[in-house]
Amino acid sequence: MNKHFRDAWYYLGRATDHLRIGLAEELAPVEAAARERFGWEETDDESDEPRTRLDRVKTEFRRVDTEPVRKARERIGQYRGRPPAE
Repeated sequence: MNKHFRDAWYYLGRATDHLRIGLAEELAPVEAAARERFGWEETDDESDEPRTRLDRVKTEFRRVDTEPVRKARERIGQYRGRPPAE
């Protein structure tokens, strides 16, 4: 690979890092507001149980119990062939 491609890959990687950092800074207030609104708490990164972001989202989704969520769960269950929950 010639020098120009190596340089391009290097700067592309740096741009990606800066984009990620910038988005995290810009969206921090939105994340804080969502956590406050839905009652989500920050988790310790040093906890004994390593969890992925997907696991945390699934756990929090199971805890939500509002009318729209119940209806969505029923529709998903019907689509998957499960009888409606009583």
